Amino acid sequence: MAQENWTVVTEFVLTGFTDHPDLQVALFVVFLLVYVTTVVGNLGIIAVVHLDSQLQTPMYFFLGNLSFLDLCCSSVVTPKMLLNLSLGRKTISFAGCFTQLYFYVTFVIVECYLLAVMAYDRYVAITNPLRYPLLMSQKVCVSLLAGSYAVGFFNSVVHIGFALQASFCGHNTIDHFFCDGPPLSQLACSDTHLNQVLVFAFGGFNEITTISIILISYGHILVTILRMGSAPSKLKAFRTCASHLVVVTIFYGTLLFMYLQPKSSYSMGRDKIISVFYTMVIPMLNPFIYTLRNQEVKSALKRAGGRIMISLIKWFSPSSADTKLWMAEQNHTSVAEFILEGLSAQAEMKVALFVLFLLIYTITLLGNAGIIVVIRGDPQLHTSMYFFLGSLSVVDICFSSVVTPRTLVNFILERKTISFVGCMGQTFFYIVFVTTECFLLAVMAYDRYVAICNPLLYSSVMTRRLCVWLVVGSYIGGVLNSIIQVTFIAKLPFCSSKVINHFFCDVPPLLALSCASTYVSEMILFSLAGIIELSTISTILVSYTFISVAILRIRSAAGRQKAFSTCTSHLMAVTMLYGTTIFMYLRPSSSYSLNTDKVVSVFYTVVIPMLNPLIYTLRNQEVKDALRRTAERISVRL
Repeated sequence: MAQENWTVVTEFVLTGFTDHPDLQVALFVVFLLVYVTTVVGNLGIIAVVHLDSQLQTPMYFFLGNLSFLDLCCSSVVTPKMLLNLSLGRKTISFAGCFTQLYFYVTFVIVECYLLAVMAYDRYVAITNPLRYPLLMSQKVCVSLLAGSYAVGFFNSVVHIGFALQASFCGHNTIDHFFCDGPPLSQLACSDTHLNQVLVFAFGGFNEITTISIILISYGHILVTILRMGSAPSKLKAFRTCASHLVVVTIFYGTLLFMYLQPKSSYSMGRDKIISVFYTMVIPMLNPFIYTLRNQEVKSALKRAGGRIMISLIKWFSPSSADTKLWMAEQNHTSVAEFILEGLSAQAEMKVALFVLFLLIYTITLLGNAGIIVVIRGDPQLHTSMYFFLGSLSVVDICFSSVVTPRTLVNFILERKTISFVGCMGQTFFYIVFVTTECFLLAVMAYDRYVAICNPLLYSSVMTRRLCVWLVVGSYIGGVLNSIIQVTFIAKLPFCSSKVINHFFCDVPPLLALSCASTYVSEMILFSLAGIIELSTISTILVSYTFISVAILRIRSAAGRQKAFSTCTSHLMAVTMLYGTTIFMYLRPSSSYSLNTDKVVSVFYTVVIPMLNPLIYTLRNQEVKDALRRTAERISVRL
């Protein structure tokens, strides 16, 4: 009982800035204005950098990603704070608090390394201008960006992993406006010395590493500028660095002051004011710093404004010449339909495959629909675990239905065509559901962690509201990932072969058909898949690490067996899905074999949705008992 009562806090109360109603209204208006300016400013930078051909350089590639990070960093903190200012009770759930801390730490660390990368980029541009395109190639830039994200996610996983081991068993009021590390550590009723040393060590390492890169880069830059003969050349070189130096000074100054001071000197009132500066004000200021001090960005903004005005004029007063021009611009994608090669061209094999796929699809529909009906109809299965299982069955039905019916039709038809719009639509929904399933399996791992490690708090932590939001969040993640990927794929020109060497519109075979460079699209696919796989697998691994420790502490063999039996089905589902998706999408393009990928794709698009209901019923006594009760009720009615 002593061990079970380690964590009894299910939610925290954020004190914010003030309890005075009039001040809360004023702060709400100010922070809302700051956040709107941040979103508009950073989205404007991203749009201009992406659309203006004169800004397609490494410097502006990193600037666009810095704007994206500023947008994310501000969005982790500000919306929740605005919500709390408008509510009477400023609460945040235990899971929500640590989720906010996780993403906050991730984005702050990524921004540290990205600013160091931008300093290195300026060093190469000024000290080695002739070799700049070679040294800062697109591949190098994407690798540097991916490395920054990898370090950020790794640091955050380690930091949160240790923070979650602290026990919060009394006071639950956080003297802050968001879940930051120092105020959380003050609430712990266990020894947090190790956590503080860890934060100090990791923070010190990240700061020293990135600041060293920045100082060394600017040391070489300064020497190079001083060697220049003409004053205009010196001024031009210095102007390319001025904005970055201002951003670095503001950002690192606040971070060093906040996190590399000893515990004895902490003042929460002062730290809250500084936190406002680097979580809200700096993300708002960065776009202004880079636009007001950068002639190229200002010129690009003017050109973008001009194009918008012309587009509005054409929209409200179109002419035949405008229509012809628009048609000419759209003809970069001349393929109106694709031909799906399928799995086999032999007539006998087509018949056999049609029967086999029809049987599998029927079993998939019946199995997953049966799981949904049983869970909804049996009161004993109205728990969080089975709510997620029912949601997984819905995703499996949708996932399989995106691919299998079209494949069955193509087995019958002589000409296996699919329109361009239909192909993009199939790719969109396929990515949505496979990404949603990844996030949902991570959510189910977290659910098992709470159930086994904190059984007394399970019902209060995994509330109905939280479960619904976790499922909704999984779908949102899937839709956002799909929108980004399909947008980049649809912009590619397909002007030669239109035969897709696959049985459905998957991303790798579509990229193989493009008659332009697909490097950016491949890197986006690799980066997004890597981030999703890394974040969800990290959640699963951390959850099952705590689960394993908790199971090993159980004294009775029967207790250990019961706890482990609730996880085996989920572990099998995770192993099958992640094994195939990692094999499919996290390989370099040089190792792709579309024939091999077709076979693997059959497994995770057709077979896995059929197997999941069988895994969760044959290995789960509660589901089997519920199936018997449902069958008995049906027999009585008949």
